[in-house]
Amino acid sequence: MSAQIVVITGCSKGIGQGIALTLAKDPQRRFKVYATMRNIATNQEDTKTKAGSYYNDTLFIREIDVTKQDTIDKTIKEIIEGEGSIDVLVNNAGTVIPAWWQTAPMKTFYDVMDVNYFGCVRMTKAVAPIMKTQRLGKIIQISSIPINSQYISSKFALEGFSESIAPPLRKFNVWVSVIESGVVATPMAEQFGSDVNALFHAMVDSWTNCPEEDATITRKMLTENPDIVVGTEMQSIDDIAKVVEEVILSPKPDFRYQTSENAKEFARQKFVDPSGNEIMNSWLEQ
Repeated sequence: MSAQIVVITGCSKGIGQGIALTLAKDPQRRFKVYATMRNIATNQEDTKTKAGSYYNDTLFIREIDVTKQDTIDKTIKEIIEGEGSIDVLVNNAGTVIPAWWQTAPMKTFYDVMDVNYFGCVRMTKAVAPIMKTQRLGKIIQISSIPINSQYISSKFALEGFSESIAPPLRKFNVWVSVIESGVVATPMAEQFGSDVNALFHAMVDSWTNCPEEDATITRKMLTENPDIVVGTEMQSIDDIAKVVEEVILSPKPDFRYQTSENAKEFARQKFVDPSGNEIMNSWLEQ
């Protein structure tokens, strides 16, 4: 069986890089990975070094800036011309701007949406027609559970988009899946070790012009309600990569996956209670 052609966005570091390396180093060589990132001239060295002998064997680095349509069109065309197909798209590229939503400039919302939501829409629009023609494909959206206002707003938009396109795409044997993770030990979070509470405190402390009353409420909500949100320890990037691999290898994957028991508990409360009060009241009780 030939290797599946996998395109992943946002692979210069963090989750995207981890997914790319996990798949490229598969002992059974079931994947041929195109790890994409913006400005490869300055961003590719770490991924290239970690890939080692797999670089230009099962892992190839290409340039895609998900906010620039021309880079998407150029690279997708190049991959199709070289491989003849794209079997899997992993929409991972993302950005976070840690700012308090009430005083943050509207530009922070626009900038985050452009990468996290519109970037995924651009990539999906570029690849879905190819997969529909093939009658085969997987589109995997890296989402999250609620943490930061600008960030999670973009992920809610992404999940809504994914829910709307998933049913008709299944008629073409193209499967859309959403991966909901908790806090992941990415390079940005490594300075806090595995301490989620320390990360949340630092995030809130960085908010400018945020009244102390609001900051206190948010700190309490995030750090004293761990069973509802993310738990007390960060997840490893490997945890996320293994879930993505599971989705790719499943002939009929689920639409939604949570990568930790805490994330599953949050989803259970969210989807079992149509009113939404169970989750809202859990915040108020803290």
